[in-house]
Amino acid sequence: MFKALSALCGALVVSGVSVAGAAGIRGDYVEARTADVFTGPCFSNAEVFIYGKQAIMAWKVTEGSYNGVELNGLSVAAALQASTTLSEDKPDQARAVIIVDANASVPQREALIAMARELGGNRLANVVDVKTSQIRLKVEAHSMADADESHAAHGMPQAPRASFWAANLAQIVTRPLDENDHFCGNEVVAYSPLSKGVVAVPAYTLGNQYKGQGLESKWDDPNCRSSYVGRFTL
Repeated sequence: MFKALSALCGALVVSGVSVAGAAGIRGDYVEARTADVFTGPCFSNAEVFIYGKQAIMAWKVTEGSYNGVELNGLSVAAALQASTTLSEDKPDQARAVIIVDANASVPQREALIAMARELGGNRLANVVDVKTSQIRLKVEAHSMADADESHAAHGMPQAPRASFWAANLAQIVTRPLDENDHFCGNEVVAYSPLSKGVVAVPAYTLGNQYKGQGLESKWDDPNCRSSYVGRFTL
């Protein structure tokens, strides 16, 4: 069981396209949902069709251009509400609010929105509003040696710490999973990341909040195993 989990974490969780040959644009990715993404089947089966229809996705470009527009250092995010638990929903029925970095120029703003819609797929087809905000997205670096040591100690996926903040709209704060986050001992990756082109590891959510307008609900859903932290390429 531990070897299988270690292999899974070593390979990470890949969503959408293969990132090995992608070139063009890349950066950090953070996601949080209103249901556990790393959990036992008994928990996920109890939550399905009841919880987990809201999520926040956030991307920070560390290198590259989209449609010929350089986006280095800029971020974009999307808060979305689906018809039911994400993965069991009809993606084209979701509603989304896109949040664009206030530091972006008009061409960069348009490129960030287009990039987010491509990475978010059909769930970002119905954008009900676009907000501009100061955004901070940080994924802490950590060495492979540290990650291996953590795996040996806990047998849990070890994502780096991460934080996302969009002023007066949304936030995500995460930490690595640890041995105290084992509830049943049969935890698995229950859902894939929502964004295309992502390599990510499940993380523990210390904060997951959306308080903007435009969706059917706002949420504040901390203290659960409901985040992903990783990288994206396109």
